[in-house]
Amino acid sequence: MEKKFRVAVLLDASRAYDRDVLRGITHFNKLYDRFNFFFYSPKYIHADDNTKLIERLWDWKPEGIVTREIPSLETMRSWNIPMIVSPHTRLYKDCVNLWADNTGIGELAAEYFLNKGYKNLGLLGFKKFVWSLERENGFQLSAGKRHVRVEKFLFDDHRMLWEDLPLRLLSWLKTIPKPCAIFSVTDELNVHLLDAAKVADYKVPDELAILGVDNDELLCDMALPTLSSIDQNAWRAGYEIAQGMLQWIETQKRPQQDFMIKPNVVIERHSTSALAIEDEQVRKALNYINVNAPYRDIHVNDVVHATNHSRRILEKKFSLLLNSSILEEIKKVRIKRIKNFLAESDLTAQQIAYEMGFGNPDNITRYFKMATGFKPLEYRKEFQPKKSL
Repeated sequence: MEKKFRVAVLLDASRAYDRDVLRGITHFNKLYDRFNFFFYSPKYIHADDNTKLIERLWDWKPEGIVTREIPSLETMRSWNIPMIVSPHTRLYKDCVNLWADNTGIGELAAEYFLNKGYKNLGLLGFKKFVWSLERENGFQLSAGKRHVRVEKFLFDDHRMLWEDLPLRLLSWLKTIPKPCAIFSVTDELNVHLLDAAKVADYKVPDELAILGVDNDELLCDMALPTLSSIDQNAWRAGYEIAQGMLQWIETQKRPQQDFMIKPNVVIERHSTSALAIEDEQVRKALNYINVNAPYRDIHVNDVVHATNHSRRILEKKFSLLLNSSILEEIKKVRIKRIKNFLAESDLTAQQIAYEMGFGNPDNITRYFKMATGFKPLEYRKEFQPKKSL
């Protein structure tokens, strides 16, 4: 029987992101049974008391720690045991961090809105958090490449109260022409944004599309309308930091780099279900693609026949309104579904090809690599939790 190690996990279970990381850690341990855990006790048992927490943790004698950025961080660092930090303000350059590809998250959000035809974009973020600023930068970079301006509202906790945010957002919303799309750097912000939109009488999603980050199902599904969100794949990150922690404890070799989370997919709900395309024939074409391309190997002429336009006219409108071609839009939809299969299932590439109606199943590898730079199995290794050490 292999030795089990004592690992303290000090994450904020009130947030979806931390819960997903925790799910990944505990899933790893269900498979390999190598850890005994120290978790926060319920607040009705022990009220928040940082000094007592550290005393209890020291007495427990942990061999590894996974922690949020808490007041006792420096004390724990002085113990000189393996520790992985999930910070909320900035990277700790002399620690091993769990960090997100925040620029990539911002770029994914911008491309998602731009591909729906939005020309009026907004960003709702935080003024002092580095990860928020990185998401803002990625969003602006992608929008700038399409010559689209981004209106920003940054929450400053030194000058604003959280409960005052809806009123402040109400004034800001009125400065953005309709139809517009707003990317919030967390789902929590979108709860207030939705309140402001209702007071301003913005129809969601027809006049205002809303997208957040973390895919907090409790917040997103309870909202009316339900809120779309970017899944950060934090479950996979939790699995991998558990794997990294075990290797660190056993070998006493610190990981050479931070653990980086790459964004997974946009989980679409009602708040982004509209298209900001005024042209009826282009809307018809896009709707045909979204309904059929995930399941059938459709062609450009199939899309053209779903409209009243000639191929030449429809291609010209796609280029003008979407900065894309009909074939490119078909590929985007099909590649997105292949990614979902690879990340969320164990289907082989040929099985996926069968599910999606590829005429020749062997073509899927070349098709996917040309679009993403990955072979299907390479993408699965990158975005699906690893199954073995």
